[in-house]
Amino acid sequence: MNSNDGKHEPADPENAVRMLERELMGQRAARQRAGTPYRGLRAASFVFLFAVILGAVLAFYYVFSSGGLDEVRARNSPQPSPSAKAISRTP
Repeated sequence: MNSNDGKHEPADPENAVRMLERELMGQRAARQRAGTPYRGLRAASFVFLFAVILGAVLAFYYVFSSGGLDEVRARNSPQPSPSAKAISRTP
């Protein structure tokens, strides 16, 4: 099962290693050229993610620094109605 596929095998092992390194460098360069179109999309997605995180941080800062959370709690707390107090006092 020794098939050469039309490639000449060198007798020198160092030469074989050099040929293999050259072939791997060529394959690596081809992969890098193929991945180049997605580089802009990747950069845009990181910028968008950064903008979303920055917006969330600013929203939390606004809510906690201006006392907005206390206002929300005051609005949502149950306010006793005067009629409920009058009814509950009579047995």
